[in-house]
Amino acid sequence: MHNPQQHHSLIAQTPGHTPLALASSLQEMASSPTLAINEVVAARRAAGRKTIHLGFGEASFPLHPLLNEAMARAAKHTGYAPVAGIPSLRKAIAAYLERTRGLAFTPDQIIVAPGSKPLLYTLLQALEGDLLLPVPSWVSYAPHARLAGRRVIPVETGASDHHRLTPQTLSETLARARFEGANPRILIVNTPGNPTGSMFSGEDTQAIAHWSRERGITLISDEIYAELAHGWRAHVSPAQFYPEGCIVTGGLSKAFSAGGWRLGYAALPGGTASKQLMASLRALASEIWSSATTPVQEAAVVAYSSTAELTSYVKASARIHAYAVSRLYETLAEAGALCPRPAGGFYLYPDFAPWRDALLERGVTTSEQLAHYLLDHWDIAALPGTAFGEPPQALRLRLATSMLYTLAEAETENEREEVLWAMLAQAEKWPEGDAHNEMAIEMPALEQARTSLRAFIASLG
Repeated sequence: MHNPQQHHSLIAQTPGHTPLALASSLQEMASSPTLAINEVVAARRAAGRKTIHLGFGEASFPLHPLLNEAMARAAKHTGYAPVAGIPSLRKAIAAYLERTRGLAFTPDQIIVAPGSKPLLYTLLQALEGDLLLPVPSWVSYAPHARLAGRRVIPVETGASDHHRLTPQTLSETLARARFEGANPRILIVNTPGNPTGSMFSGEDTQAIAHWSRERGITLISDEIYAELAHGWRAHVSPAQFYPEGCIVTGGLSKAFSAGGWRLGYAALPGGTASKQLMASLRALASEIWSSATTPVQEAAVVAYSSTAELTSYVKASARIHAYAVSRLYETLAEAGALCPRPAGGFYLYPDFAPWRDALLERGVTTSEQLAHYLLDHWDIAALPGTAFGEPPQALRLRLATSMLYTLAEAETENEREEVLWAMLAQAEKWPEGDAHNEMAIEMPALEQARTSLRAFIASLG
């Protein structure tokens, strides 16, 4: 006699009917290393283990009162916004890019999303071709491309020339990729860059833009750190030289210390093809996130408007980031580490290859082992070069200074903010340009990081 329950049990046990079976494309995918290290540090601190947090790059200044007030005014605006963003914000972003970077975009060429990260992902979904990706590069570009079914073609750079990206290297990589059957059509650059803190010179920016135009490559310029240039090198967008083929992305998280608000934008070139791309992005957005949060968009209008107070706030933030980075850079350089001089943002990318033999004696042969060794033995959290596409044997780490401006032991949020506002007020009085090296500001956590890194390197002999 047929037993329905027995039949159901047999079906349930077959491999094709396993519940919660994971898609093959995600079986080897891990969480973002930057977010993971932040959680590790939080857990250590909760357990009473003091940790020097160089692993997470978050602009940690208090929100400016003008943005706080704008958000409060818009808090009751709970309706869905247009998919591409509210018109006033798209207009404000277009005007901002023209005012600050000399880039000509109309509001119709701007699309807004809950962070620039989903826009970068949807761009790779919508655009044709495989991705040329400089190494090292930010941790999420490669996963975005692979999730979109694109091949990731590494463009190798060298520590000896500060990971400079050149047309010659790009041409060699392009030729090799095509020979191997790939279809490279997209190049992502990040200037100022994460993880190195490096920024393209004007000459290199122009050369990369011209190279992309000559080969019909879509250039995506991630300029999320553009406002945080340190003063000794000006930020120049490749869109100035390749307006018909360069997409510019950015957002509120770094310059305005509003990462948790999740507000990003993409500025697309003009022309028929760009209109088709915009239509595709809007279609994808409508099916994935619908729209960015309405009150955040309305507050962002204020952020991207011409306001002397906010301009001063952003410049002061950039000066403090530059100050902290330059101090840590001096420590590493004096100790003999190979490290590009950062030109923007709050990152350093030292190479510990000079101590390879000493590290080998400690069982350290990869950047991942080096990061674990620093955390376990020196209570220093950093990210390994492998997180940014480097081969395991490259002994490079990314260090972020943005969590060092106040002590982790600050008793209240008000106490922490009071210290940071005092720093910003001090930095507003500093002169323009690369003068932060001559200033002095009290940062106990930064000094602790410098002391610990000196001691670690000294221990290697």
